[in-house]
Amino acid sequence: MYNNNMEPARPILPVRWMQVLCILAGIYAVAVASYIFIETGKPRGKGGTDFHQFWYAGHFIIQGRDPYEAFFSGEEPYIPVVYLDGVTVTQSPVAQPELEIAPVNTPIMLLLLTPFSYFSWHIAKWAFLVVNLILMLVTGWLVLRRIPFADVRFTRIDEVLIFLAYFDLSATRIAIENGQTTLLVFLLMLVALYYAKRSWRIAGLALGVALSKYSVSLPVFLFLLYKKNFKVLLLAIAVQILGVLGIAAASGNSPFVIIYENIQLLFRLFDQPGVHLSRWFEFLSDNHYISMIPVLMLTLLVFVRLFLWLRGRTFTTSSMEDVLDFHLLTILFIWTILVAYHQIYDTLILLFFFVLVFKGLAFPNLWKLTNKWRMALLAFMGVLPLILILPARILDILLPFYYGRISDAVITFFLVAMLTVSMLLLRRSLQNMHTQPLN
Repeated sequence: MYNNNMEPARPILPVRWMQVLCILAGIYAVAVASYIFIETGKPRGKGGTDFHQFWYAGHFIIQGRDPYEAFFSGEEPYIPVVYLDGVTVTQSPVAQPELEIAPVNTPIMLLLLTPFSYFSWHIAKWAFLVVNLILMLVTGWLVLRRIPFADVRFTRIDEVLIFLAYFDLSATRIAIENGQTTLLVFLLMLVALYYAKRSWRIAGLALGVALSKYSVSLPVFLFLLYKKNFKVLLLAIAVQILGVLGIAAASGNSPFVIIYENIQLLFRLFDQPGVHLSRWFEFLSDNHYISMIPVLMLTLLVFVRLFLWLRGRTFTTSSMEDVLDFHLLTILFIWTILVAYHQIYDTLILLFFFVLVFKGLAFPNLWKLTNKWRMALLAFMGVLPLILILPARILDILLPFYYGRISDAVITFFLVAMLTVSMLLLRRSLQNMHTQPLN
């Protein structure tokens, strides 16, 4: 049965292997960092391409206008635009060429990032790059050290390797390079989880802002709903409403118009390429709702199994509950990547899967895997980082036509495999834990 008095973790692999892997991961991390800085420094580079939408939207908010309405009507910011760093734009367009301008997050995120719009594009994109690098460090530390897993801690060398792998992921690199808000949302999700039992106000505020990117933060909302943390959820919803009211007050537009504009943006995402499951069933029909049928089937399968496994169970210690919660969050994270529109940069939240597997392998009595299954899991974890780390554009040189649809399909396949593995590991954990049915 599950042992609550766990011994200190032993290294995942022999120390010599771990040292070699850390060196290789570190060398690659230097290459990744160099690439990000070079790309961001190019005058016409793609660095900050996604952050540009928030920087641009902030101009309209500062000028007392609705950024969503401006996007749909093709409006420009009023000229001249004078920035705090001394730069003045006297001619349109203010937007940088070939960069994203659709404000796809909800109002509270636009309001939060508006201060960057007081600075010229060159300064703003570098500032947000630094912010994202800090967010990467903090989120990695929180998952490894602060999100509880029965008080299990990695050895130092295990932590270094997993942390380097997290930075090396294509998802993390692209999120930082493009100026995505995924890392900020991930941090807020982790804060909401950490404070859910400590301060419902902090948790609610964090989750409220995180819901600006609801396709990523939905798992935390569902998890806290399962935990019946209703105060947190109600405050989170209130934060979103305040964001709508804030844009409405600044622009003079109706809150209902702003909500409708956000719904329009949501439907624009339905036909976008990505790693989500429905993309691979679009051949069934031109109707996007038809391609969602496999997604609904997957959702039904996952949630019915979870309901049957968790129904009527109670846990005698908080450590046992922590382990279950970590399994459950991992499953919800993978599920949401598969069922909602996602590009590869959103998969950085699957750091949870790496931590789950390696903490479980460090303590064999959690899953009680046979040597055969343990080796199979290690083999899978040996292949998975290569798939998630190696840039698809580089593989395209060796395997023509790999980048794009094929590379996305490979990611989707491994996401399904990760979901399957996570479900099986949860089942093994439940079988090995001291549990008793509720009366």
